[in-house]
Amino acid sequence: MKKICSTLLLSITVLFFSCSQFKKNKPQEAIKNIKYIYEATYLDDFKIGNPELVVEVQEMHQSIINKDYKKVGSYLSDNVVFALEDGTTLEGKEACMKFMIEGYSSIEIVDYQIAVNLAVVDENGDEWVLLWDSANIVSKDGASKRFNWMETFRFKDGKINYVNQFSKPSNRD
Repeated sequence: MKKICSTLLLSITVLFFSCSQFKKNKPQEAIKNIKYIYEATYLDDFKIGNPELVVEVQEMHQSIINKDYKKVGSYLSDNVVFALEDGTTLEGKEACMKFMIEGYSSIEIVDYQIAVNLAVVDENGDEWVLLWDSANIVSKDGASKRFNWMETFRFKDGKINYVNQFSKPSNRD
C-alpha cells in the first residue's frame, strides 16, 4: 500500500509540473498566431543565433579600443556597409576602415561596458548580433564624455557585411 501511495504521489507530482510547464511555454503554433499592433519594417520572427558571433563582435571592439586596425579589418567583408548615426552610409571595407581610423585614432575609449549582446537569426536566415554598449570617449585635450550605442551587425559568409549604429550622450558621467 505504501508503494502504491508513493507511486501515485510521484505520478501526480510529475503530472502537475508537466502541466504547469506547458502553461508557461506556449506551443509554437500559438506564438506564430500572434498579431502585432505595429508591423515591423524588417521582420518580426527571430530565433537565438550563434553566440560565437557575439565573441567576434566583442573581439572587433577590443581591437578598436587597442587601435589594432588591421585586426578590425579582418572582421569586415569587402562590401561591408555602415549605416551611421547621422544618417550617412559608407560602402566598402576601404571607406569604412578609413572612417574608423580617422575617427578613433584621435580619441581614447575608456570604461567600455556592454549592457546587452545577443546573437539572433531572422526568418530569412540572416545572422545578426545586437549590441548595446557604452564608454567614455576621451579627446586629445582630456575632455571626456560618456556615450551609449545600439548597434546591429549582420554576418554573411563569416564576415560582418552590414553595421547599423545609433548613439546618444549618456546622462551618466
